Amino acid sequence: MFFYNKIVSSSLSANAVAVYKSLLNYANRTTWSCFPSVNRIASDTKLSDRTVRRQLNLLVKEGYIIKIKRNRENKGCTSNMYFLN
Repeated sequence: MFFYNKIVSSSLSANAVAVYKSLLNYANRTTWSCFPSVNRIASDTKLSDRTVRRQLNLLVKEGYIIKIKRNRENKGCTSNMYFLN
């Protein structure tokens, strides 16, 4: 409930709040981490991939989330890991 109240009482745009809520739905309730793909978040929020990427960057910049890039063993990319702050 803390993270939900924190985000809805913020001055962030509706798109940023929607992206944050999507992350919150996937978050592990112990570590507050998750790793949904941009496509998954876009599908959940009905936003474009580009809009989701912009909102994720804004949430990082504003300190609401921490984003960690993840790679496969073969050096390929996979979804990022996000930590709710």
